[in-house]
Amino acid sequence: MLKLNSETKVGLFVVLGIVLLVIMSLKLGGVNIDSDEGYELTMRLDNAIGLDPGASITIAGVEVGNVQAIALDGSKALITIKVRSDVDVMRNYTVALKTSGLLGEKYLALIPGITTAPLLKDGDEITSIAAYSDMDRLITALSDVAVDIKKITGALGDVLGGDDNQASLGSIIKNLQDITTSVNSIVAENDVRFTTVMKNMESFSASLRDITEMLAANKGNFNATMTNVREAMETLNNIAPNVDSTVSSISKIAQRIERGEGTIGKLLNDDETHRNINQTLTGINNFIDKAGKFRTFVSYRSEFLFNESDTKNYVSLKLQPKPDKYYLIEIIDDPRGHRTSSEQTKIINGTPTTIKTITTDDDVTFTALIAKRLGNVTLRGGMIESTGGVGIDYHMLKDKLKFTFEAFDFDSDFETHLKAGATLIIHKHFYLTAGYDDFISDSGLDSAYAGIGFQFEDEDLKFLFSAMPALNF
Repeated sequence: MLKLNSETKVGLFVVLGIVLLVIMSLKLGGVNIDSDEGYELTMRLDNAIGLDPGASITIAGVEVGNVQAIALDGSKALITIKVRSDVDVMRNYTVALKTSGLLGEKYLALIPGITTAPLLKDGDEITSIAAYSDMDRLITALSDVAVDIKKITGALGDVLGGDDNQASLGSIIKNLQDITTSVNSIVAENDVRFTTVMKNMESFSASLRDITEMLAANKGNFNATMTNVREAMETLNNIAPNVDSTVSSISKIAQRIERGEGTIGKLLNDDETHRNINQTLTGINNFIDKAGKFRTFVSYRSEFLFNESDTKNYVSLKLQPKPDKYYLIEIIDDPRGHRTSSEQTKIINGTPTTIKTITTDDDVTFTALIAKRLGNVTLRGGMIESTGGVGIDYHMLKDKLKFTFEAFDFDSDFETHLKAGATLIIHKHFYLTAGYDDFISDSGLDSAYAGIGFQFEDEDLKFLFSAMPALNF
């Protein structure tokens, strides 16, 4: 009968736990990689910051699809979404970028139009984009009502001067009834706000009454104040000539500025100065735009080394100035981080034999890489675990699955350190990893590994730190 040692039992238990964790995460997270049902629509947003592929698409709060891809089209973000085939989207639907959840995850809400319109087909574009809140929608609706009333008033004037005014007036009255119904609906929906305004008006009236009573009680002080005001007016009359002289001087200065004399005059009237200022402002705007696109990621992952029965931990900082370029800095706590080699010669059966021994100790190492993405392939180079190294990544399934290969530590005393693995993103902030480390080692240091990791973006960190209570020292 096959007997399993303790290390094998621990490995099987961890693998089984990871498989169950992946299945539960896929079920709870609603991840559906193979589903291709539905049809695709596009839209263009001025700003899609915080919106990620896979974000939800909702109608009336019900999820009906998700974001498929985000790309740059000129100066706008081109968004491709997929909507379930059993959901109809009309041409007059409006798209609004909204936020939900504790970490501020973004999603797209499809707002139906007031009237019916032709249905959108696969590949069509939604052109109506909303960038305002619900109160803005109320103000916009009231503005539309005002425009309709203005049109009706003009039409009423034209009708009254014609011969067929009876039928026209009947039509106008019907339109006014419809508008009155709409206004009544809006007033009913905002009844609480109107009640609050009336209460504020009552409070203001009470305050005004108190002020009047206070003025009556302090009539003597008020008369003294008026006397002081009259004296101040006499003083102003005495200094009026000086004011006239000052105004005349200001007028002369303004005329010099208008003629382009002096520093301020050149600043306001010289075309070359205008061009220099415009170039400076353009440079500032470009710098601010680049800073807005800069993204920062902080992550932590832990890998269990089966052969060592120990964990290897990583703390990472990823700086991404462009979508296809990033810098990676890592601090690694490695149970085999420090390796030493020693040789000893022994006499075996009368023959001198050299025995090579390699020992390992827990140590902290560092990684500093620069990476460039070319399509689905990312090339990396720099320092890996305190030694020179290179790496390559291959991305699949819209970046949810990544295969990695690294080569580093080209020391002649040891075999080159090779590491291969795969990473699966289960959620925006959660991923799993597994692979084989140092798999060509001739010193018994090779080991399979499996682990989990967490990742947060700068926007998430801002929210977390702002939500933390202030520390008092």
